[in-house]
Amino acid sequence: RGESYTDLIARLEPLAHELERSREPVVIVAHQAIHRVLFAYFMGMPREECIHVSIPLNTVIKITPTSNGCEEERTVVLQHPKGELL
Repeated sequence: RGESYTDLIARLEPLAHELERSREPVVIVAHQAIHRVLFAYFMGMPREECIHVSIPLNTVIKITPTSNGCEEERTVVLQHPKGELL
């Protein structure tokens, strides 16, 4: 049996709290489900919506804390020569 999103959220919660305390930039390389959960957490989304977060391949998502939550910036790092995402 695989890990459910509920299990994943519980497992990542301590990490999310640790990341909030970090004052240095952090790079997270992980599976899309982990990115969905962390993205939803930092963007203040309800837990049940994390499964719908779009985490495209070949894209860097920069999340910057602000006084009103977090801002996101997405940068595609690899595209097909015809402009399509790989």
